[in-house]
Amino acid sequence: MGVLLLAFLPAALFFGVGIYLQPLDGDLTRIGAHAERDHGWNGPQAVFKQPRYTQGEYTRGHDMVVVGDSFATAMPQHQWQNQVATATGMSIVTLSSYTTSVQQVLQSSVFAQQPPRFFVLTYTERHLPSQIGKDVRCDGFAPVPQANHPVEARTTVDLPRIDHPQVLHRQTHWYDWRDVKLAHAAKHVVYSVVRSAFDHEPTKALSIGLSRPDLFSSAKPSATLVFRGDVDKLAQWREAGLDDLSCRIEKLRQRVEANGHTRFILMVPPDKLTAYSTWTTRHDLKSLSQLADLSRRHPSVMPRLDQALITAIDQGHKDVYLPNNTHWGSNGHLVAAQTLIDFLKQAPSP
Repeated sequence: MGVLLLAFLPAALFFGVGIYLQPLDGDLTRIGAHAERDHGWNGPQAVFKQPRYTQGEYTRGHDMVVVGDSFATAMPQHQWQNQVATATGMSIVTLSSYTTSVQQVLQSSVFAQQPPRFFVLTYTERHLPSQIGKDVRCDGFAPVPQANHPVEARTTVDLPRIDHPQVLHRQTHWYDWRDVKLAHAAKHVVYSVVRSAFDHEPTKALSIGLSRPDLFSSAKPSATLVFRGDVDKLAQWREAGLDDLSCRIEKLRQRVEANGHTRFILMVPPDKLTAYSTWTTRHDLKSLSQLADLSRRHPSVMPRLDQALITAIDQGHKDVYLPNNTHWGSNGHLVAAQTLIDFLKQAPSP
């Protein structure tokens, strides 16, 4: 009887903690065993009822082919491709870079016979050096074209609208007690003790203080979560070097545009820490990004997503990135879409 009681008490404790934490929603709250009650988004998300692009099957010609990581694939109803397709009327297909390489797309019969107008490669900032290194080698430095008039991101407080959106609200209550995550609750208790007692973060989800309380709709907007890789990327970027990255980007552009019809575009979503670094209270986490410097080298290839997103955040749009997640909220996707739409209107440099 005593053994059963000893087993029941921790389970009951963790069950109660799990109910308090609220249902898991974000990748960073999952990684760090944080409470959705504290870090979950509470503002509504306006999303498309149905995706307006094709995902995962490149079997016919499209106006735009997108190959990318989770910033291109993770949230079909939120994704920026929906707004681009709606605003431009283009047919768009999206392929995961985890399962389909750039080389596979370029060597496909569909690409050869029905080349797209635009080929958009999407790698998030922290993954860019490693991912683009898999796509192309750079044995010698290729010349980097410089535009006479770099394309600046639009700086406006207005975001595009979604016609007849579906409004999403985060699930804050458990509908079935069997769904309560005891393991997550147990980790939350253990990690909270470690953080409090030893001032140590045992996971890859870092909590950073913010100087503005109006950036997120979470219950505790004075801080937000970022991925440790947002900090660790600095070593990877320094090892690769801007010259080598620039060479690889130019080689890719030449390869994609060799058919004389397709335009190559590289979208690099800035890491969450980069986007919010202006407002972090930790001075050691400011100015870690080299993305702006790289973008300035390729003004005809790289839309200035960093400028556009930071401007939207500065102008008071909440949840441009979700407070519990590494990814954009619906506002972030709308900013990305408008930035790309504006970029497509600009003629590339000769």
